[in-house]
Amino acid sequence: MALPYKHPAIFISLQKGIDMGNHRFCMRIDDDTELRLHEERYAEEYYQLIDRNRQHLREWMPWLDDEQSVDDLRVFMRGTLQQFAKNEGFAAGIWYQGKIAGSIGLHALDWIDRKVEMGYWLSADQQGKGLATKACK
Repeated sequence: MALPYKHPAIFISLQKGIDMGNHRFCMRIDDDTELRLHEERYAEEYYQLIDRNRQHLREWMPWLDDEQSVDDLRVFMRGTLQQFAKNEGFAAGIWYQGKIAGSIGLHALDWIDRKVEMGYWLSADQQGKGLATKACK
């Protein structure tokens, strides 16, 4: 069956009738875990998580030092929403028990060759719970 939208997550949420509540996109993974698009209203909470984890994330995340303020993060979030709207990528927060735990994204989408790059990170205190594994499935 051909998908009505190129992005399978949109199709899944429409097909299953997922209640997105106040979120533009919310994909429930299990009772405690969900993915939410990076919306600007989450910028402060998301920035605090990044700031608390700078030392932990610095080794793997070259963008880390570009995010020096909540406003920097809002610019990033607007960009990820535009990318998603143009069907060129996907970035979402990994939420665990109602709090932001990390992020996951699909980058460099190539619809012709059917390939993509995936990246994710979790705060130090959320590792070891299987969150990244669940988010990647």
